[in-house]
Amino acid sequence: MRSLLILLFTTLIFANSYDFDENKFVFALGNTFHKVGKITYTKEKATITYSHPRYKQIVKVDDNISIEGSSGKKYYLKDKALSHTKAFIDIMIRLGQYKEIRNNKDFDVKKEGDKYVLTFKGEMKRMLPKAEVRTNSTHVKSFKLFMNNGDTLEIVKR
Repeated sequence: MRSLLILLFTTLIFANSYDFDENKFVFALGNTFHKVGKITYTKEKATITYSHPRYKQIVKVDDNISIEGSSGKKYYLKDKALSHTKAFIDIMIRLGQYKEIRNNKDFDVKKEGDKYVLTFKGEMKRMLPKAEVRTNSTHVKSFKLFMNNGDTLEIVKR
């Protein structure tokens, strides 16, 4: 019992999180979809929980990602869906942190007015050619991902 409490407190102390609004523009449909969620992450685990418009929880532990809906049914991602979701979770964690934007080997950074424009390198460039990050002194307010197919995904921290 004591070990469980220590583990719980350690996770709470070292966990990072933020609430967000997600706005995804799907070019092919010409429509924007809105979701509300929260991401919580440690070195070992990341959890994205969407509360609106429908409950969904995405959990990444090591190289596994599970998705659970409001029915309680859980399934695990494979192949391309697994690699794309891993990349997305990694991007949400890194772009949500100011220190990661200014000093990262995976993208080039250029300051343009009140935003940073990031150009991705390597494997990520195939999915995401660039991103824009808006900051408030030393905190990230929002970031927008631009995909090769014309879709965009904007995360606005609450």
